Amino acid sequence: MKLFNALLAVAVCTGLVFAQAATTTPAASAAPAAPAKATKSTTMKVTGTVVSVDAISNILVIKKSAKKEDTLTITTDTKVMSAGKAITLGDLKADDKVNVSCKKEEGKMVAIAIKLIPPAAEKKPVEPKK
Repeated sequence: MKLFNALLAVAVCTGLVFAQAATTTPAASAAPAAPAKATKSTTMKVTGTVVSVDAISNILVIKKSAKKEDTLTITTDTKVMSAGKAITLGDLKADDKVNVSCKKEEGKMVAIAIKLIPPAAEKKPVEPKK
């Protein structure tokens, strides 16, 4: 009888060990690897006046306010538009007003799209009707 109880205890323990191994192994292999820490890429809109353009270094500096300037990196994917038509970075000049969609990558502001704001048409004084 003691032998039977000992064999039964060994069989139960062995069964539990195999059952535990069978349930954890597939779950562990089925679980996807933890993804690398994703960098948050949020698109921002910036409106300002062009301070400088360096078409060789692909850098655009815009002034947002009297005390705030942003330096933007231009990539080959950056779209530069004026009145719905594509223009080049070299077409921008100091004092142009621009709207820029950009994102932060590796600590740098990277321009996605630059839209030249056309200068406001000069308003003629309205003559009163007689």
